[in-house]
Amino acid sequence: VQTLMRAAPYAELAKLMRGRGELVTVNGWVPGQQLPRLQEMLERELPDHFMLRWREPRDDERLLVPSLISHVRWLRPFASLVLNYGVPRYGEVDPTILFAISFVLMFGMMFGDVGQGLLLIGAAVALRAGWPSWARRYRAAWPFVGGAGVAATLFGFLYGEFFGPTGVVPTLWLNPLDEPIPLLLAAVALGAVLLAGAYALGTINRWREGGWPVALYAPSGVAGTSVFLGIGVAAGGWYLHHDVLLGVGAAIAVIGLALAFVGFFAEAGGKGTGAIQASVELFDLVIRLGSNLVSFARLAAFGLTHAALGLVVWDATRGLWNKGGAAMAAAVVVFAIGTAVAFALEALVAAIQALRLEYYELFSRVFQLQGREFRPWHVPTSTDPVPVSEASGPGKEVGVPCSPG
Repeated sequence: VQTLMRAAPYAELAKLMRGRGELVTVNGWVPGQQLPRLQEMLERELPDHFMLRWREPRDDERLLVPSLISHVRWLRPFASLVLNYGVPRYGEVDPTILFAISFVLMFGMMFGDVGQGLLLIGAAVALRAGWPSWARRYRAAWPFVGGAGVAATLFGFLYGEFFGPTGVVPTLWLNPLDEPIPLLLAAVALGAVLLAGAYALGTINRWREGGWPVALYAPSGVAGTSVFLGIGVAAGGWYLHHDVLLGVGAAIAVIGLALAFVGFFAEAGGKGTGAIQASVELFDLVIRLGSNLVSFARLAAFGLTHAALGLVVWDATRGLWNKGGAAMAAAVVVFAIGTAVAFALEALVAAIQALRLEYYELFSRVFQLQGREFRPWHVPTSTDPVPVSEASGPGKEVGVPCSPG
């Protein structure tokens, strides 16, 4: 105890200590894989003066267990955006890597341009190298900028855009301004895939939160997934003029609606008022599902806006260049300024819109209850300690009775 009290401020340590006299217990959470390190540290710092006891958290304690948030370096900028929305609870699926993939994919669809995508990649390389010096505080964001640049470059090849419709690269898929309807349908289809993934993660998390009863009746669980899947199958049957497929889809959707109604009814307390409330919430579930899916059409809308701005700048540049003489110098200025303005404006808009879709359409299904992040208390010794905290970490609870040393 004396060793610990010399190593850290007593006011901080006292929060973790229980007991008096020669016996003190320190209780907290520690990640399970770090227990050997904890044992080694205690044997080194308090030889023959401690006893370590640990156990797995019980099912009824899982709500109290904090979550250890740890990612590889390139994922950390994306993890910070996930944590701005919410902390995954202990045992839940952490959506960070799926968030990273879907975010850059949506950004690229709205900001498809090979030239501007390469500028973003160059900016990421500069950030990684710590240049310029004033931007070093943002160095950790280089994977975020680089991922967005790679996606923008790939979609630029698909759209045939290189600082606008300059003809430098071929169109591998479609020209957004010439074929807006296929682009719109592709955006909604991408939204449907992302929503399906969000429902899958939501179902897993509801099951881990409360078992099959919660997972079955939750609007972000099996019930909501069934409604979403059923409507999709029915729409496919209607489009293909396939009556069997249409009927199967309708049946799946009805089952999902029935499960959701039961969940809403039980949550409302039953009886007549519960049935009315459940009916209203059921109607809201269907309306929100439709609006969430249609909301992904903005991927095409902002992709069209980006292409239109590029076309305006390129047409103005060509018009001045074709006049020759001093107008050619003006053309260069117009191209540089117009591209810079379009780049700054559209990059900001695409990032905000992609984040908005993540938060409102996807994360609202993945997260239901908020967890708390593992924030360890460190024993400042001569070597790196094992993090232990009474308010932290998915793992074990640790009791450390120790006598003076």
